[in-house]
Amino acid sequence: MGKITRERMKMMDELGEDALFEMVLSGKTVRSIGAELGVGWRAFYGWLDAVEGRRERYNETLRQAGHIFAARAIDTAQNATPENINVARLQVDTDKWIASKLNSAYDVRQRETTVTLKVEDLHAQAAALFAHEVEHEMLDMDEDGNILDVESSERDDD
Repeated sequence: MGKITRERMKMMDELGEDALFEMVLSGKTVRSIGAELGVGWRAFYGWLDAVEGRRERYNETLRQAGHIFAARAIDTAQNATPENINVARLQVDTDKWIASKLNSAYDVRQRETTVTLKVEDLHAQAAALFAHEVEHEMLDMDEDGNILDVESSERDDD
């Protein structure tokens, strides 16, 4: 880790975890926080991992920030006017997308389920079932290969 990165991490320590996480909760992205503070990605994520448990608290902050973005999407939609409807629609879609990335409770995409059936597998299963049935059922046949009636063969045994 370079000298500049260590200095930037020290600056974030002085600013404080609560202040930085509050910026995230106010709707700022890591990119905008980094630009405001003059901190790059490496320094920010290095700072997160420098203290045990900080990354988990950050992830919880992100999850909570999902609620902020969802609420902002609702406010934007409810306050839309005919003059700004297209801009409001884009803002709502963007806030919904961010909320879904931060908090899975807001992920409303339909999940696709794929079922793959192979005909070969079905044939193998059918053959196994047929073989099982043949094993458990003894068929009486005459010399010509014709199947004898089970009931008549039972009568012959009497």
